[in-house]
Amino acid sequence: MLTERQRKIIRHAYETVPFYMNISREKGIDCEKFEDLVEVPTVSKEDLVLRNDAFISAGYMAEYLQGKLLQTHTSGSTGKCANIFWNLKECRRSLMPLWIKRKRYYDINPHDRYCYFYTGRSIGETDIEIEEGGFALGFCKCNLTDKKLVHIWEKMREFGPVWMNLQPSMAILLCRAIEKNGLDPIPTLRYVETTGEMLFPHMRKYIQEKMNVVTADQYGCNELNSLAFECPKGHLHCMEENAVIEILDEQGDPLPDGEEGEIVVTSLSNFAMPLIRYKIGDRGCFLKEACSCDDPGKVLKLTTGRSNDWVVDRDGNLLNAYIFVRCVENINRIYEHAILQFQVIQHAVDKFTIKLVIDEECEPDEICRYFMENLWQGTLLGADFRIQIYPELMPEERSGKLKWFVSEIEDNVQGRGMGHNV
Repeated sequence: MLTERQRKIIRHAYETVPFYMNISREKGIDCEKFEDLVEVPTVSKEDLVLRNDAFISAGYMAEYLQGKLLQTHTSGSTGKCANIFWNLKECRRSLMPLWIKRKRYYDINPHDRYCYFYTGRSIGETDIEIEEGGFALGFCKCNLTDKKLVHIWEKMREFGPVWMNLQPSMAILLCRAIEKNGLDPIPTLRYVETTGEMLFPHMRKYIQEKMNVVTADQYGCNELNSLAFECPKGHLHCMEENAVIEILDEQGDPLPDGEEGEIVVTSLSNFAMPLIRYKIGDRGCFLKEACSCDDPGKVLKLTTGRSNDWVVDRDGNLLNAYIFVRCVENINRIYEHAILQFQVIQHAVDKFTIKLVIDEECEPDEICRYFMENLWQGTLLGADFRIQIYPELMPEERSGKLKWFVSEIEDNVQGRGMGHNV
């Protein structure tokens, strides 16, 4: 059954937003007859990209035309970028559940000083920016040489942040600079929050040790803000006050807890640009077991990331890209911090490039050999795997993210069955 908050934003969308109003006319839908969320049509990222302005509510059009809406955009990491608009008060309200959890679990307050990285600014781009009020210090991700990373770390030390918000790949780059140049930890820094990329166990441990901090992962997007937050027990709890998260199968039906599927989200906060049952492009599942902490939110586990992150073997089977993550984690259980960063690129069904950043104290040939020995996938035997060693891997300039698996095989998921072997 729909809750009152769900019904309110669905009614608002279908009565004031051109995109949903068109759906209602074309399909003869009466939003008042929806009894359950699964009855509401889903929205794809392609819909949002191709009909971007049609998602703005008529009730907020005056603010939009006057430039009073807060504007951001999707990362475009999948090649699809759309503008996102928020009413400022609604945006702040949507972030309140996150701030409550930050305070409750990690004693982080809104006015605590923090540092972050930004991809770039179209107007007046600089390498460093200080937000209004002086509570936040941001650094541009462009041209991050070792010398520049050392400079950034020292600027952070002068600023004295309590916490840091950044992507795991950026945290790893900083940690590499700290280790390579013998930099001391920042005494005021005690908490690092990662977002935007998968945070793997070896990365978490490395960040905690080199920065001398507690870490937590936050799952969210610019379209809806925070969706799930990690408690001290290590579980991602859904932000049910801010959004509804569903896990759906290939037919669009809800899956039981424990089964992996497509993540679909519904905003409960953004009335300026409401997204109802929006296919965010990620995959995951709800855990069957309850968390031992007292957070009532459902526990979400992210799996393959983007829905096109699948390995295709010579027989046309779709394999979970986590087969490569297992290689890294198995090696790092034996050799601590052996592999610091990695990226796998599939060029064709039988051709892969594996990029590794290996700790300087480890023997590269030995690590590469163990990597291949841990790749337990029979249908990939005989494929051409070329391992390349890098001093560091930089995030993509466009998205500001480092994708750990990249498929260059066109249409590797669309048109195929979504069953997978791993």
